[in-house]
Amino acid sequence: MPLILKKTAYLDNNILIDIEQGLISIDDLRNNIDENITEFYYSSAHLQEANEMTAKTDVELKNRLEKRFATISLVTNNNYITQELPSNKVFSQIENPKTVYNTIKDVTSTQSAIKAMLNTISEEQKNDFRERMEIDSKLMNNYSPKEVIEQVNTRSEALGGLSLVGMIENGVNLHPQGKEMGMGNRFAGVFELLDLIGYWKDKYNSKSNYARLWDASHSFYSSYFDYFVSDDKRTRNKAKVAFEIYGAKTQVVSSKDTKKK
Repeated sequence: MPLILKKTAYLDNNILIDIEQGLISIDDLRNNIDENITEFYYSSAHLQEANEMTAKTDVELKNRLEKRFATISLVTNNNYITQELPSNKVFSQIENPKTVYNTIKDVTSTQSAIKAMLNTISEEQKNDFRERMEIDSKLMNNYSPKEVIEQVNTRSEALGGLSLVGMIENGVNLHPQGKEMGMGNRFAGVFELLDLIGYWKDKYNSKSNYARLWDASHSFYSSYFDYFVSDDKRTRNKAKVAFEIYGAKTQVVSSKDTKKK
């Protein structure tokens, strides 16, 4: 009897939305990616994004949220991955999405502070930085994760003599709570730096900086599983670089990838 290898997957928020809207199913994901995927997981990042939902009335918003909780619960069987602070220990448990959401609601003021912090660097300043580094974003977008890291490292002089990883660690060390920062924070730093240099740069709008934080968070949590499924090519490519840096073996795929025979 052949040995069946059970696989796990973490779904980006865009995949959950497509499932919720009936555009794709769990069976489709297994057929397209790997029929051995037996478990799917969610994290607080999914609920942070749900907290950004808007509606014309409170009743409509409540219904939208209840539908999202039901989708997450159905897809993941309430398999929840979380990070314990300040130890930064990552573990999974069975938890109802609505219960987790109610804890997320308690930190909305913190979210506002994060939004303000992420918008301190203007797009003009970012463009000026890219010009000084002499980076051709379109060319860099065709590089492999290893090549992206090498290209950034060859420009270390413009980065104060630091490598890509050195930049991240320097930022962590300079932060007042640096000792408490774990890998999730480092993933966020990688995503910010990659966007800063123009690598698969997000289309700028009032929410793009904040949305990138959740993209990084999804990528971080996905690094504990066999697959990270995302239909956002910018997130997929940034995640691949972060995985290359930190040695994650997670396969980054889209929902339409055809499984290897």
